[in-house]
Amino acid sequence: MEALSGILYSLSNAFLMPTLVAILALLAGTTFQVGQFLSEALDHRTNRALLAACRTEGASVEGFSGQGWRGRFASVRDVLSEEGLYSVQVDKRVTDIETSLRARIERLSIVSRAGPMLGLVGTLIPLQPALAGLAEGNMQQMASNLLLGFTTTVIGLIIGGTAFGLATITRIWGRADLIEIRFLIENWRENGERPNGTQ
Repeated sequence: MEALSGILYSLSNAFLMPTLVAILALLAGTTFQVGQFLSEALDHRTNRALLAACRTEGASVEGFSGQGWRGRFASVRDVLSEEGLYSVQVDKRVTDIETSLRARIERLSIVSRAGPMLGLVGTLIPLQPALAGLAEGNMQQMASNLLLGFTTTVIGLIIGGTAFGLATITRIWGRADLIEIRFLIENWRENGERPNGTQ
């Protein structure tokens, strides 16, 4: 029994370093995602203002293509200018945007779950030597291991909460953009709109 316990103890300790590396990698990735989100927030604000103007003025395809769109709207504007309103490439671009959006949300959802999970693992593993240090009266060993364990918990929770928030807002903004893009395209096609703005 002691031999089996020793093997399990050694295995759990072997996972400590990979866990810490994974938490640091997730923290770096989440920080990058926050920066990307802040950039998209500026794009979202610009696009909302341009959409309000489009609704007021009833912009044609030509008017849409002449605006300073950003992000997803810029991608659709480019393919409209190059291929025309009735090209299959327009529909493919919208589908590609939706696929990319779903993939990004899924990645953020995975991170939102993996962060706290790795934080918990990184907490439980150092508790073993901490308890051993307590039994031996080695308070310094216990304190250092507890500090490591609680630190990984905090970082894991921050990663999970941040990723969850980013996934939620990205989903809301992405769906809103896709609804607006599809509405504009279908409206132009129903009205017989041509790329040069003629009927």
